[in-house]
Amino acid sequence: MRMKSFIRAAAFCALCLAFAGCGALTGQIPAPSPLPEAAHTALTQAPASALPSPTAAVSAEPISVLTDEPTAEPTALAAHTDTPKPTDPPRPTGTPKPTNTPKPTRTPKPAGTPKPTNTPGPAQQTPAPLVTGEPGDITLMFVGDLMCLSGQQYAAMSQAGGGGFDFAPSFKYVKGLLKKADCAFGNLETALSHSAPYSYQEKYVNGMPNCNGPKQYLDALGNAGFDALALANNHCCDAGKQGILETLDAVEESGLYHTGLFRTQSAKRYRVINMNGIKVGFISYAEFYNGQQGCVGSDTYMLNTYSKAAAARDIAAARAAGAEFIVVYEHWGREHTQSPTDTQRKHARELANAGADLICGSHSHTVQPSVWLTADDGRRVLCFYSLGNFVSSMSQEAANDTVIAEVGVKRSADGRVSISGEAYHPARVIRTLEGKAFVVMPTENRDFASLRAQLDACEQRVMRVLLRER
Repeated sequence: MRMKSFIRAAAFCALCLAFAGCGALTGQIPAPSPLPEAAHTALTQAPASALPSPTAAVSAEPISVLTDEPTAEPTALAAHTDTPKPTDPPRPTGTPKPTNTPKPTRTPKPAGTPKPTNTPGPAQQTPAPLVTGEPGDITLMFVGDLMCLSGQQYAAMSQAGGGGFDFAPSFKYVKGLLKKADCAFGNLETALSHSAPYSYQEKYVNGMPNCNGPKQYLDALGNAGFDALALANNHCCDAGKQGILETLDAVEESGLYHTGLFRTQSAKRYRVINMNGIKVGFISYAEFYNGQQGCVGSDTYMLNTYSKAAAARDIAAARAAGAEFIVVYEHWGREHTQSPTDTQRKHARELANAGADLICGSHSHTVQPSVWLTADDGRRVLCFYSLGNFVSSMSQEAANDTVIAEVGVKRSADGRVSISGEAYHPARVIRTLEGKAFVVMPTENRDFASLRAQLDACEQRVMRVLLRER
């Protein structure tokens, strides 16, 4: 994996030098031609390296409302405006009720995957760093929204042959990549409440989109290689207070790291994960809840709502608990746009100044730029404003372009822990493939000639948006 990434990095650097006339890397990516095969590992240089500025303009205007998608565009803790309700696909005969869904046996995580504990975390394991470095390097991978919408639930029932839900086919072609990470993170944008109606049963509750799915979804995520889930987002209250507790039950049972929802006021607002001797702090915030946050009553501690003061407090607490590298998932911004809002930019700066080392945004359902911020103390902080949907049953093209962000983290000779390199693996959600639905396909895959043009176009779109502000 190290040699492969090194070769891809060299290829990309050569491409950039060609565009720049062998000067500083200030050339432009030509708009008409597809990106080279090495583009999925486009950025493997040190954070301060100059990178190409794409010429293709991407509209900052919100795109049209998607079908089978929870629409919301708040800027504060307020209910969203209603949007036209999409038409449900025909309901299969004999649809199983949630209470009768058989519980599948969980496949054990492969050896070497971090075992969820509070702090300290898992035992040391063989590192798989992005960039060759000293022993102690780790590789982290990040994705955006892990949706579990009605279309996905209908497909999972069909794929299970009438025996519950099978979401595993969605991840068949990305699990090999995700399992190479020491820790793979994602935003779980659904409740997992067995006492509330699932999305396929009631797409809207109280006039708002209902995101609630079966806990079997976690089996597919764990088997795909995910290790850690951010739980704070605008749909975590969709099944009410009881739904929050049942979601926590399900995630704890799955053995996945998680943060962002809490049972008690005394619960730590962060998670520390120990990987190969490097302690990574993990924090998850939401900036709005579709106006449903009142479901917790006076128990507001159950939710992790962003504020500048909360970020400073929680990051300092994680550092005091031993965290050497801080990852913050932030659910923010505006849906269906590929440009971050002014509020996103402001809060990103606040998080950087509070001590975050990496910020991973979610909520837009579209890919947004990846940037390096400079904190007041001079630290360089990597920010993904949004990595888009990782999987969903939405129909809009931009909602089906996605990416796995790969980040190398290393300890230097003086003991400091920092980012050693970054790479991106664009992917496309294929609506149907080999009789399976909503399959996440990396654009580097060469097994399907019929998908080649679609994947090449996806890779070009994703990389242009990601690099737009470099």
